[in-house]
Amino acid sequence: MSRKLIILIVTAALVLTAGSAAAFFENTMVSARARAMGESAVAVPGDAYPAFFNPGLLAVRTTGEAGASYVQPFGLEFNDFYALGAVLPLQTRYGAIGVGLSQFKTSYQDVDLLKETQVTFSHGLTVFEDFHSRVDMGYSINIYRVEQSETVSGLNPGDDTVVGVDFGMAVNLHQRTTMGFLIKNMNNPQIGLDEEELARRLIAGVTYQPYEDVLTTFEIVNELGQDVQYHGGVEAMVVDSFYLRAGLVTHPNKLTAGFGYSRGRVSVDYGFGTGGGTLDATHQFGVKVAWGGEAK
Repeated sequence: MSRKLIILIVTAALVLTAGSAAAFFENTMVSARARAMGESAVAVPGDAYPAFFNPGLLAVRTTGEAGASYVQPFGLEFNDFYALGAVLPLQTRYGAIGVGLSQFKTSYQDVDLLKETQVTFSHGLTVFEDFHSRVDMGYSINIYRVEQSETVSGLNPGDDTVVGVDFGMAVNLHQRTTMGFLIKNMNNPQIGLDEEELARRLIAGVTYQPYEDVLTTFEIVNELGQDVQYHGGVEAMVVDSFYLRAGLVTHPNKLTAGFGYSRGRVSVDYGFGTGGGTLDATHQFGVKVAWGGEAK
């Protein structure tokens, strides 16, 4: 029996049982850029996905942007993950709004064993600004929906929908340093037949840009009941409009890398991450389109 078939059987067993073994809405990375930089994003400006990472990063945006990405986590062909994100600037005093849509699906022989869909609406605005610094805050409303197939024994785990609330903050100092904070699912949403608690995380990070086209970032992820994770990454433009990225993650230990290329208002991204153990590597692809004025 092949290793991938064994993994599929185990995954299906976890998904289709009525117990609490399943872990809904795992922290799958929605951005190929973030994946390449050690899965770091809470304090990283730019990109089309602040609705997922930190709504506090929305306030600084004056350029509209939309993005899409696709990944098969660990190269497992029975898993698919799609993500869409967009930033929509408002008038300066009202900040910007963000939207996001993601879907994780586990299928076998044209049967969807599990489908997890997240729809996110976010808003961020500036609450303080002076010559040297600014403080931005934001919130996200996440609608989580789980759809599960009937088990081989005839048990129907059913479908469920809940709402989660995030709070984020971004602090910019002297134009080069950004600190980011996120409280994920602060209202403790529960989903499924056994009312499984969705992951609650506290994430804090810092990004420093020593030069205009060089970015370094580090963050700490503290998920309730899990080991603390450390993420770090770097991004540098090596030739005009071409960026190289690299990073690392702990618990499990992973190395990441990737690149991005922009031409006009369109950019493409690729992110790679090792499996962190016995699993295969993950390859993620994304595309983004920007419009409007320039970001601050």
